[in-house]
Amino acid sequence: MLQILFIAVALILFVVAYFTTARDRYLTRMEFFVRLLILLVFGIGISFLASSQAGNSDLGALVVLICGLLVGYFSQRFHIMRLQDLRWSPFLALVSLVPFVNFVFVFVLLFVPGKPKVNSEIFS
Repeated sequence: MLQILFIAVALILFVVAYFTTARDRYLTRMEFFVRLLILLVFGIGISFLASSQAGNSDLGALVVLICGLLVGYFSQRFHIMRLQDLRWSPFLALVSLVPFVNFVFVFVLLFVPGKPKVNSEIFS
């Protein structure tokens, strides 16, 4: 039952990230890398701070839950923005929800160069 709940929450986060990401916003490889590092540091730091309080109160558990949802949301959003730079389907961001495949997928997003912009995109 817990696995189904996890999958449902992950899919809801993807749908929200998909519909709140502007279609004209892209992330270059460096921007994607920096944002993932910031997200990683934020997620680890908040998790360590909140996990020390999670056993003591419901407030610590709630903070861990909220921070986990925020990290999941922004992670999906950054994947979608990077996929838009590559001119790939944003639905490929769902691949990042598959265990172990997500590591390979992030490295692909980090190392594949983006597609060049056409003139209408540069001057708009």
